Amino acid sequence: MRLSGIKSSRLSQLPRRVRSIQPSQDDDVFANSLRKTLEAHRASNRARLIRKTYPRAPSPGLFRPYIRPENRAGYQPPPPPSLQLTPPAIGPEKAASARKRSRRRTPEPSTYSTDARPETNAIRSVDVGSGRLGQTPWLSYLTNEGVPGDASAYLDAEIQALHRYLAPSSDEQNRVTQLSAEVSALLESTVPHTPTLVGSRRTGLALAHSDLDFLLPFEDLPRALDKNRRPSPTRPQIRDAHLTLLRQVEKTLQNAPAFRNGVRLSGKRSLALEARHRPTGLLLQFYCGERVPAFTEYLQDYLVEYPSLRLLYTTTRALLEAGALFGSSQAGISPDALAMLLVAFLKMNHGRFPGPHRLGDQLLAFLQLYGRDVDLQSVGVAVDPPGFFDAGILRMNNGPEDSAYLRGQRSLVAAKRTAAARGNLPASRRLCVQDPTHYMNDLGRSCTRTPELQSVFATAHEQLRSACDNWEGSREDSSILTKALQARFDGLEKMREQIVHPQSS
Repeated sequence: MRLSGIKSSRLSQLPRRVRSIQPSQDDDVFANSLRKTLEAHRASNRARLIRKTYPRAPSPGLFRPYIRPENRAGYQPPPPPSLQLTPPAIGPEKAASARKRSRRRTPEPSTYSTDARPETNAIRSVDVGSGRLGQTPWLSYLTNEGVPGDASAYLDAEIQALHRYLAPSSDEQNRVTQLSAEVSALLESTVPHTPTLVGSRRTGLALAHSDLDFLLPFEDLPRALDKNRRPSPTRPQIRDAHLTLLRQVEKTLQNAPAFRNGVRLSGKRSLALEARHRPTGLLLQFYCGERVPAFTEYLQDYLVEYPSLRLLYTTTRALLEAGALFGSSQAGISPDALAMLLVAFLKMNHGRFPGPHRLGDQLLAFLQLYGRDVDLQSVGVAVDPPGFFDAGILRMNNGPEDSAYLRGQRSLVAAKRTAAARGNLPASRRLCVQDPTHYMNDLGRSCTRTPELQSVFATAHEQLRSACDNWEGSREDSSILTKALQARFDGLEKMREQIVHPQSS
């Protein structure tokens, strides 16, 4: 049935109320869900605005520790020689691309260094296969008067003698004091405030060849003490200001003959300026901050509470230096992390070793705890309160009264779990020591050779225990401690000679 002309014209003049809805061609639009549409748009915007990039070459001055091939992500053991096949021949274009990929994956480490004398040569291990015995220069500092005749007391006397030998002498301390005054005078017109000595030279844990750490006081007015909510001390504005000040110090030191060609600015997490003093060979490090770090005062308090801390630190540091496991440059344990391992041990064993001549027993218990009893690859060490933590222990402590130190431990465990998920095995197995003054900070971050660290502790414990069991009495040349150290001190003696009698720059 057809409509008449009048009705047809009237219908053509009516507005079209019904329109056909075409299916959307945009994957980010969900016709039946506003929530899904918004989430899809947010994800799309984030993907367009934020893109993670990986530089092909390391940044200048950035230190990357050597990682063994078996610890790298995606490592697969090679097949036996009998099963290895001859690789097929490839064209020149594919060979060039393969070499390019190889260079991109394993960039060569930077060879630039400020070292005029490598610190690793201070205390060196003796090759067991060579048949050479370790040196025992600390025996000349041994006082046998009043020492009982048992092995534990003799080991106690040796630990004290080793500390007296490695501690700075009066001449070396005078030279360090003179160098500090020279640095302050040199930077008087460059820095707004006089540099402050911090680190081991301030706490009293320094050995004769230890570095000199200087704090450059930097006044941050927005972080005044009368503010209720202070801004972050690591915000970009202050970091740029610290970098500017360190650049000025770097320029001043480069112009000084004693530091020329021996200054380097480095640091990924925290800016630091390293300068090698050529006449004495000592390494100086400069940092920026508002005041002396709280960690320094914290450590000084525990040195007063636990007098054995200083002597045990000297012995364990010498042990680790001989094994090339001390310092971030060796991918080993840092001085602060080692000190906190000892503090945690002493706090967990408070009152266990009463009476005199117990340093040997404490050293053996320390080596057994961190060498055999716990797995430092999977658990973290807490100092305040003392103990160990991992994911399982933290789940048990997940109560309503969540404290700051528990939140920090969860953060540190989550960082290791994330590294494992990304295939970064060295970071997931690194040493974890919670900073008692900043619960989110990991003092053991630099130590990625945790299995080797525990192996050194376990071997030293076994050797010392065997030496104590077979000890036959004190003689003029007898030593129990040398069974574990097995080190030579020629490099250290040369360094100490250079400190007392500086070379002309």
